[in-house]
Amino acid sequence: MIDAMTSPGGRISRLDVAITLVFCALGLVLMYANHTDSAIDASLVAAPLFMAVTVPLLWRRVAPIAAATAALVALIAHLAIFGTAVLRCGVVLPEAFLLTFAAGSRLGLNRARIGLAVGLGLIATESAYFLGVFAVVPAAVAIITWGIGRVVRSRSAMVEDLEARTTELRDARDDRAKLEVAADRARLSAELDELLHRRLHELAQLANDGSAPADAATATATLADIEHQSRRTLEEMRSVVGVLRAEDPAPTSPQPTLLNLEALLVRAKGADARLVVEGSPRVLPAGLELSAYRIAEHLLGALEDAPDVDVRVRFADDAIELSVSGPAKRGAKAAFDQARERARLQHGTLRASTRGGHAEAVASLPVLARV
Repeated sequence: MIDAMTSPGGRISRLDVAITLVFCALGLVLMYANHTDSAIDASLVAAPLFMAVTVPLLWRRVAPIAAATAALVALIAHLAIFGTAVLRCGVVLPEAFLLTFAAGSRLGLNRARIGLAVGLGLIATESAYFLGVFAVVPAAVAIITWGIGRVVRSRSAMVEDLEARTTELRDARDDRAKLEVAADRARLSAELDELLHRRLHELAQLANDGSAPADAATATATLADIEHQSRRTLEEMRSVVGVLRAEDPAPTSPQPTLLNLEALLVRAKGADARLVVEGSPRVLPAGLELSAYRIAEHLLGALEDAPDVDVRVRFADDAIELSVSGPAKRGAKAAFDQARERARLQHGTLRASTRGGHAEAVASLPVLARV
């Protein structure tokens, strides 16, 4: 409740409206309920005009001093016109307490003192007619209320200061983290440069050693070794580059192989699509397996989602063949061209045709070495 009454804002809130309506209604009820027969005419006129005393509560948070001053002026005018014919202390005193609390909790010390003085003037003006010497009691309550407001203001200022310091510490932490990341990237860049020089030197040495092989077996073993070392270099480079990228780290999970082809087929065309494997499945060079998987992916992208999609994989002695057939999509030629370019990278071929809305494609990739 205190937080709601002291929260900063430059406009009237619903809480201000609700409190003002309650005080206006309370003033009307008390003034009509406490009038005497001789003063009934005065009460009927005084009660509506008394709203000028309570309506300033709307601005108790936005402008506490102005609200208290307006209430004081309206009360003096009300007393000058109607005197003591009607009772008002049941509303004016609680209103004065609210205004002094607002001044204490929302204003600087000097202005808060002015707000307290105006609030005490409001209490003195009302109490002089009804309480006499006992006016010191509500005055003391107003001073205590103002003091509570000062405590609340001090607490709010402390909270704001802590929040500001927390924000500064968070920003400092983020800046430090960015500096550490930059330093790590600089270090990793140096490591990457060193890695490339070392790996390229090793690959060049392997190529020179195998430039004049004694027999075909030696040449095959040399090529396999070069392929293995190249794959290892690419994996290490991928890991380092993934750390160096500022956003969306590069994937370091294993690249897909032909073992993932069935999952690709189900994901792309549904469970009714058919996959047939012929020959003797075996482990192929990593680059060849990845290319075969990507070619199948491109070819499936050229087909409609239908149950009569067929994929056939044949492991020959010196090659691997991929056959894909099914209803063709509009624009299938672009997917065939992508698959053909991928096949050429592996020195392979791809034949594709579309007739009557049915597409067929056969890709053949040579196997140069086994690993």
